[in-house]
Amino acid sequence: MILHRFAAALALAAVLAGTLSGCTVNPATGQRSFTGLVSTDEEIRTGRQEHPQILRTFGGEYGSPALRGYVNSVGQLLARTVERRELTYTFTILNSDIVNAFAMPGGYVYITRGLLALAANEAELAAVLGHELGHINARHHAQRESQTLIANLLIAALGAYAGQSAGQLGSVLGQTALMSFSREEESEADSLGIRYMARVGYDPQAMVSFLAKLRDEARFEARLHGQPADTVDQFNFLASHPAPIERVQKTSAEAAAVRVKDPMLAQDVYYAHIDGMVYGDDAEQGFVRGRSFLHTRLGFRFDVPPGFRLFNTDQQVVATGPNGAQILFDRAPRPADGPMTSYLTNVWARGARLSGIQAIGINGLDAATAAASVNTSKGVRDARLVAIRMDLQHIYRFMFLTAPADTGRLAVEFRRTTYSFRRLSAAEAASVKPMRIKVVRVGPGDTVASLAARMPFDELREERLRMLNGLAPGQPVAPGQMIKLVAE
Repeated sequence: MILHRFAAALALAAVLAGTLSGCTVNPATGQRSFTGLVSTDEEIRTGRQEHPQILRTFGGEYGSPALRGYVNSVGQLLARTVERRELTYTFTILNSDIVNAFAMPGGYVYITRGLLALAANEAELAAVLGHELGHINARHHAQRESQTLIANLLIAALGAYAGQSAGQLGSVLGQTALMSFSREEESEADSLGIRYMARVGYDPQAMVSFLAKLRDEARFEARLHGQPADTVDQFNFLASHPAPIERVQKTSAEAAAVRVKDPMLAQDVYYAHIDGMVYGDDAEQGFVRGRSFLHTRLGFRFDVPPGFRLFNTDQQVVATGPNGAQILFDRAPRPADGPMTSYLTNVWARGARLSGIQAIGINGLDAATAAASVNTSKGVRDARLVAIRMDLQHIYRFMFLTAPADTGRLAVEFRRTTYSFRRLSAAEAASVKPMRIKVVRVGPGDTVASLAARMPFDELREERLRMLNGLAPGQPVAPGQMIKLVAE
């Protein structure tokens, strides 16, 4: 048996040796890279196949024809300068408030409206699009696919030679190697983005300023979630991106070495296009308003207790409270008929040890509740489950999680949240509108504090205004300056 395993390992090694000989020189980086297992046609086919799924996942395409055309025009201007001219490049705005941008094989570049709200000028938009074009032109997707296959072959060879335990070790080593390399990919994409920006005439320092904004936004989100802001700079061995401060510093040095005559920022043009853009949640995703969550399209609302912060995510609504207490709210993936106690015990919490199973009514809706004890990453937690049937197609679910010592203290507040769930009237639904970006000119006597007071948030308003406009702590605004506010 050992001889057979060793022979298998030798055979796989031979395959690897033959495959690795297919390295080519990348036209964008000038370096030899292994992409031989993925052709350009396969990249295009992959991007085309994944595009509809990405649109569904991120809420569809966002923006008026003018905004979409504007972002596409900036992207196409940069695309004229790239090395891979055989691709047709497509630039899409996604209807998501998450600050994100990414690329898919074959020339597909995506940017969220959340990221557009953060950028301060056209040059920063170009920095983001240039970075994603860098990934495509360096063939990072093809490298990853090819390396994944090689890693799998190596893992198989280890498993064939030394048995299952070595195969598992190889899996960890292979994943770690790929994640470590992705740090290099990000740095390489930054460098290529600066190259494309400079070729067009944008200010390369916009890459630096936007990366700094990304770091500030991550620090702001950490504070909003009750976490130390400096956690964004902590080194993580398995992180797929460089530590933010490290990335800003490296890119700053590269941008400083690039000279562009009369570099463009184009802030006025950029602000004219994003003025009035939706900020935060929209009607398809539901709205967070203080301690209330309202979904105008699905027609319901509920409130969380004082001291809890609401966050709307792609998969569920989350409220975090004192001592790690949480409220998780979502919709059942499939409808179910029969009593709600049956749904709770036989579908949602099937196999769990439940206590206090009870049928209840919530504002005219059939519901059921039960208690359980669950193991989490933070230890054992008491769980209160509540399932509510809205209609034949929709069941909504609360899970209240508390440390055992806090369960009794929060029980009444959690019951209030449960019984706050109700249908929205047509008038209520019509009165709830999305927040929007509003570009204003700073007037005489305006301050950061007075401007921030005009925004519809309960906390961290000044910090949010500074983050949106790239204002350093203590930095004042000046009369005549154009800044972004958030308005209802």
